[in-house]
Amino acid sequence: MSLSARLDAMRSDIPGCSLVSFGDLQTALALRTSSAAHCPREQLDEIFAQAVASFAAADRLAQDMAGAEARAEDTLVMTPCDLRVFVRSQSNGEDVICALGDSPEAVPAMIASARELLRVAARGG
Repeated sequence: MSLSARLDAMRSDIPGCSLVSFGDLQTALALRTSSAAHCPREQLDEIFAQAVASFAAADRLAQDMAGAEARAEDTLVMTPCDLRVFVRSQSNGEDVICALGDSPEAVPAMIASARELLRVAARGG
């Protein structure tokens, strides 16, 4: 199954999930995206910039609490329109899945699915 197909499956399998995107934190770019509705490039850029900022803040907090090597694996941002879940790859810290949902109940499924998708991607699948 291709990465695009896996993103489509993740989005369609989670009720209320409207967008799932795989990207790179270093460049803040979306590389592949599955969206229920058209998502302009500017909105994807804003989502990925938010992911970068969110991980920077979460990493600082983790390092303050657990030491210099600590870093956050996932973060959550609530906006007036959606919940944004950002999950960083454990094997390649620059790979990230960004998922947008409409309810807090979807967050655990988005995190679990994103972690699995990143594990598969890291193995080249």
